[in-house]
Amino acid sequence: MDAESEADTQRAEAWRAEANVKREGLGSHEPARASWLCAVLLAMFPGFASAADAPPTYEEHVLPIFREKCGSCHNADKKQGGLDLTSFGQALAGGSSGEVITPGDPDGSYLWQLASHSAEPKMPPQSDKIPGEMLDVLKKWIAGGAIERAGGQPITRKTNAAIALDPAAVASPSGPAVMPPRLSLDVETVGSKPLAITGLAASPNGALVAVGGRGQVLLYDASSLAFLGVLPFPEGDVKTLRFSRNAKLLLAGGGRGAKSGRVVLWDVATAKRAGERGDEFDQVLAADMTADQRLVALGGPHKVVRLLRTADGQVESEIRKHTDWITAVEFSPDGAMLATGDRAGNAFLWETRGAREDSTLKGHGGGITAVAWRGDGTVVATASDDGKVRLWARKDGAKIREWDAHPGGALGLAWLPDGRLATCGRDRKAALWKGDGTKEREFPQHADIALRVAVTGDGTRLFVGDLAGTLVASSTADAKPLGTPDTNPPRLEQRVTAAEASRAGRAQAHTAADQTLLEARKALEAELAKVAEAEKRVNELAAAAEQARAALTAAEADAKKWRDEAEFAKQRR
Repeated sequence: MDAESEADTQRAEAWRAEANVKREGLGSHEPARASWLCAVLLAMFPGFASAADAPPTYEEHVLPIFREKCGSCHNADKKQGGLDLTSFGQALAGGSSGEVITPGDPDGSYLWQLASHSAEPKMPPQSDKIPGEMLDVLKKWIAGGAIERAGGQPITRKTNAAIALDPAAVASPSGPAVMPPRLSLDVETVGSKPLAITGLAASPNGALVAVGGRGQVLLYDASSLAFLGVLPFPEGDVKTLRFSRNAKLLLAGGGRGAKSGRVVLWDVATAKRAGERGDEFDQVLAADMTADQRLVALGGPHKVVRLLRTADGQVESEIRKHTDWITAVEFSPDGAMLATGDRAGNAFLWETRGAREDSTLKGHGGGITAVAWRGDGTVVATASDDGKVRLWARKDGAKIREWDAHPGGALGLAWLPDGRLATCGRDRKAALWKGDGTKEREFPQHADIALRVAVTGDGTRLFVGDLAGTLVASSTADAKPLGTPDTNPPRLEQRVTAAEASRAGRAQAHTAADQTLLEARKALEAELAKVAEAEKRVNELAAAAEQARAALTAAEADAKKWRDEAEFAKQRR
């Protein structure tokens, strides 16, 4: 840039600042003056408009804000939290908790959330929020791609807008239930017996039940229990299932033991894949997604919990404190906390941002088998192989209460909307508990160990899957069984063949029935003919009898006449 152009730019910046100052005190006639001033600026400096519309840059606009508001803690000499905001490269690299800036996505940027006070801890600490005009610059800079300097290019990253949500748009299901389109009924695999049900989920809107299987997810209507179709999972066996909190996405985790693991997301309304996340060297045993669908957490035999961004699939943070297989993970309803548990009985609460440890949930004497957050997000429940269920306070990780739920091991947990808790376990039973741990009712015993439990969004139906692969639906009101959907349906051609054989059998039976009916009809007609003949004979006999009676009457009359004549003759003599 030559000296003259630089001078023009400086004058334009000065005039623009003056216009902003004057705009602060505009009266009823000032808008016209402001428009006139803008017109003059545009006429004198054609590049003024493009400069005003251009996104902010780090060096010219953002660094001064960082130096004034953040530099005392986050500089090259004092990297609090491992974060240096006074260097462009260091700012993008993030701190000890991972990246804090996601170019193009202000709402998904940890830095913006803290600065705007939409997440904890609020920054700057123990100070007022950064002024609105500074926040506007910061948000526009991130949204514009985090450009380093004038003439620089925005940083672009692969995004998947169909998955991540605006945090303000996160809500419980409302309106019509989200249902899939017509699906293929042809299963991917058929076993000699059903697979143990470790993946089981009921949609929050109460419309669907998903069951994990060999290379597939089976969907059922939660009301009619009708088999709706198959979602292929060629990655391997499905070990865990979750519906998103708005019921629009279905998450499945699984894989092949000691070989590979992955999480797959489906759009429920279209039944199409919305993405795949993770590339593990062993099966994914536990997985969940934040309510805003920004992060997926997964864990398994590798003893590490990974938090992956749905936007690009990259690891945002990792948890490496567990000492055994990860068996349970679940985000709090607001997505700010993550509960995790492992096979050694370790359970923790973590801040989702940066995966910072919040609380250690101590006390279980066996492996953690399930974790579940209550709907209000203030209480988390854990189930363990020690047979106990424990409730913990989110605020400080303190134990609220515990009770013996299932001898031999409690294995499944599911909160009802009203704060009751459903469980199942090694005693082959499911139970419904009040919030204080009092048993409300027990459900009929299964033929094998009850592994997983799920409850419909309205809390009226309970589904339990067991080690034998049996799925039982029951009413939560009275524990009455409502049905047992087939979790190992035969292939479509087998069902067609069976249906045709059944139809042929029914046709043959119908033909036999028709023949029997025809023969019966003939026999009836023959009997009716005999009856008619007998009736004719009876009529003939009746007629003969009538004639005989008439002849007898005539004979009697004649006899009387002759007796009378004889008597008269006798008297005359």
